[in-house]
Amino acid sequence: DVEAKTWAVKFQHQSSFTEQSIKEITVPDLKPGDLLFSSSLGVTSFGIRVFSTSSVSHVAIYLGENNVAEATGAGVQIVSLKKAMKHSDKLFVLRVPDLTPQQATEITAFANKIKDSGYNYRGIVEFIPFMVTRQMCSLNPFSEDFRQQCVSGLAKAQLSSVGEGDKKSWFCSEFVTDAFAKAGHPLTLAQSGWISPADLMHMRIGDVSAFKPETQLQYVGHLKPGIYIKAGRFVGLTR
Repeated sequence: DVEAKTWAVKFQHQSSFTEQSIKEITVPDLKPGDLLFSSSLGVTSFGIRVFSTSSVSHVAIYLGENNVAEATGAGVQIVSLKKAMKHSDKLFVLRVPDLTPQQATEITAFANKIKDSGYNYRGIVEFIPFMVTRQMCSLNPFSEDFRQQCVSGLAKAQLSSVGEGDKKSWFCSEFVTDAFAKAGHPLTLAQSGWISPADLMHMRIGDVSAFKPETQLQYVGHLKPGIYIKAGRFVGLTR
């Protein structure tokens, strides 16, 4: 019944896929506006995944024509898909199902407008303790509303708030969130500086999000399965 559904235990899926099997895709399967989630075998990526208890450490946007927009330590950049894939051990794709071609064009325009802007190091420094303290919000697995209110409350208390017109730097998930908002198709109404790559990943269908999503993302597939998924296949844990 409705009450039982309300109090059902719900946990986040920390893996890059929500089912036991994954779908491998190729470049022609991509569409402009697709979200590219990735991780690498480096120390920085490992640290982000540990603090966020997630399998991803970076998110970017596919613009089409083999171009990718992302915010890295070098700032906001537009790079080739080949370069983005080269720097990733694992890379999978989530899609906004009802994104229009015009909105995808607006995302590209925003990326070009702020290209070469700086990287939001201050936001990342603030994010580290926030990622730790927000774990207490998962202590009640029965209420999604409680989890979302708890995380939002901690974000207001721990993270800086920067006006949209005053922004001069972005970290990866902050850039992605702002890009979709500027295009008129927000992924969430939460402040972009509160959002991690894992938060965006958990806005997919079949998962549990820490911030209320305005749209649920659709799993498209993996461009690169990564070493851990390959190992899981070898021992029969995934297929």
